[in-house]
Amino acid sequence: MAQSRHEHLSVEQRALRRWVQRRLGTLEHERRVADIAQALFTVTSTRHRLDAAHRRLLTMAATVHDVGRCDGEDAHEIVGAKMILREESLPLSGADRGALAYLTRYHRGPVPEIGCDRVLDKSDDQDVLRLTLALLRAADALDSRSLESPRLVFAMRGRTLRIDCSLDTDSAKARRVYRRRKKFRLLEELLDCRVEIDVHCGATLSMVA
Repeated sequence: MAQSRHEHLSVEQRALRRWVQRRLGTLEHERRVADIAQALFTVTSTRHRLDAAHRRLLTMAATVHDVGRCDGEDAHEIVGAKMILREESLPLSGADRGALAYLTRYHRGPVPEIGCDRVLDKSDDQDVLRLTLALLRAADALDSRSLESPRLVFAMRGRTLRIDCSLDTDSAKARRVYRRRKKFRLLEELLDCRVEIDVHCGATLSMVA
């Protein structure tokens, strides 16, 4: 995988990493999802127009999205969101705390329409957070805790986002998992684009083409 795009971490990011690692024991998946999310952010930048603050929030969300797994797989998105909202030791603003709880709560499962969730309020920029969520869900779909992590190349060609997933070992399960489309639907909807995924065996050179 390409060198980390978020080496210079803020106080908040370092605190979130320590907090999640204490509860999960590892940050390997979270780091990979953060790198993938940053690559997606970059390659789709001409379509989303998000800024550096949203990039930072996306990295933070990648760090915390699975923290609820400390209590098991079932409903970990709900558990994680509640943990973020009640953990007073985290050095987060009220806006960041609410945003991270929202992004964690809906990183998997159905995504409610704007104004219909139970986390955000009217003062939050719900359109922007929904787009950040779309990037997070797509990034999470391209890594696994239990399967080989693919080498990835992203390319935006007009309205088509092409994702090349290269595996060292051919695996029917990995091909099936990384080709799942449900976590890309929100991104396709909000960016008015089409995601095409090619999963195969063989080497690739760069995360963003």
